[in-house]
Amino acid sequence: MQPHIAQKAPYPVEVEAGKSYFWCACGESQQQSFCDGSHQQL
Repeated sequence: MQPHIAQKAPYPVEVEAGKSYFWCACGESQQQSFCDGSHQQL
């Protein structure tokens, strides 16, 4: 399986202090650049 490149440019995001975020490493997330669990459906 080849990785899916979601975007070849930076993602500007706003984050909240004290909240945990998980980076999407597979590129399948609909909530780029953070993981939404989409990889589990592969």
